[in-house]
Amino acid sequence: MKVETKNFRKAIGIAIICILLLGLYSATQSELLDVDEIDVLITGGNEISSNEVVALSGISLSQSMISVNSDKAESLVLMNPWVDEVDINKEWPNRVSIWVSLRNAFAYVSTLEGKFATIDADGIVLELSKFNSSDDFVTLIVEKLANPGSKIKGIEMMLRATRAISPDLQQWIKIISPTASGVRAEMQGSVFVRLGVSDDFTTAMTDLKAVLGQVELMCIQSIDVSVRENPIIERDNSKC
Repeated sequence: MKVETKNFRKAIGIAIICILLLGLYSATQSELLDVDEIDVLITGGNEISSNEVVALSGISLSQSMISVNSDKAESLVLMNPWVDEVDINKEWPNRVSIWVSLRNAFAYVSTLEGKFATIDADGIVLELSKFNSSDDFVTLIVEKLANPGSKIKGIEMMLRATRAISPDLQQWIKIISPTASGVRAEMQGSVFVRLGVSDDFTTAMTDLKAVLGQVELMCIQSIDVSVRENPIIERDNSKC
């Protein structure tokens, strides 16, 4: 009798577990726990759309909320080089929110072979591209490009020089290139500006601005602002 009672209780226990598992499975398949809304918030730019973000994430409407893997979806969205940060949250019972922060185009890079790419302020390649004269970007001369989403190495000093260019100087400075003694800028009219080596090129750009306010650019062959507050100007009177 005791054995029969024990077996009966065991059978009841197994039945309860099966019912609970069946109920849990049914809940996961229920439309009540499907993804009904996907809200996307994009900050920092408009290079990719909300629909593109959703497509990148792999999340779809009517998908089971339990099957949504936020970490995996975030890694998929981050594969787009324009995406800097992403945060995906499941908001029960039926909503998924996606926040994306995009990188901003900062400059062009170009190889001596004429290959172009667009980069952000950290030197990360956003896209391989052709030069667009309508964009008011400075072009950095590099040895070779990196793949989209990867950082170009060895251009930190050129990036610092580019960041120091004030808006009123940006209309004049078109190219930043490396030299044996640091970096130099090329201005309109093929005027070369020696910037030298520095962790902060703000003073050099201020000196350059002061020089341009005193002389005609067309009369200048080169400017050396590598020595703080002591610019050296080389003139070409044949240009004047």
